[in-house]
Amino acid sequence: MKILVGIDGSEHSKRALIEAVNIARKFSGSVKVITVYKKGMDEKAKEILEEAGQSLKKEKINHSLLSILGSNPSRALVNIAKNENFDLIVVGSRGLGSAASFLLGSVSKSVVSQAPCDVLVVKK
Repeated sequence: MKILVGIDGSEHSKRALIEAVNIARKFSGSVKVITVYKKGMDEKAKEILEEAGQSLKKEKINHSLLSILGSNPSRALVNIAKNENFDLIVVGSRGLGSAASFLLGSVSKSVVSQAPCDVLVVKK
């Protein structure tokens, strides 16, 4: 099972990663973690991915990490899921998003409506 996880450093995205790890362990799956960052935030993105990578190594989960410069996390998740044939996308219900993402209804809502595969939205 191929699992794609979007993280931004928020508590909800950290819980999404934990759920992805649990699923990967049960189904002998692999996890790809992505973070989408804005210009000037590359160090923060690096820290977020390093933390995720350490957790995945500790859990002995086959994984890869990717940071993407951009402003549309939902589009990035959906495109990667389509292009790389993922079975599942896991996202937190709320992230660190801006006022704009609040007005749009959140990344998770957008991913659910556009994803080519199943989506697990982690709320707690």
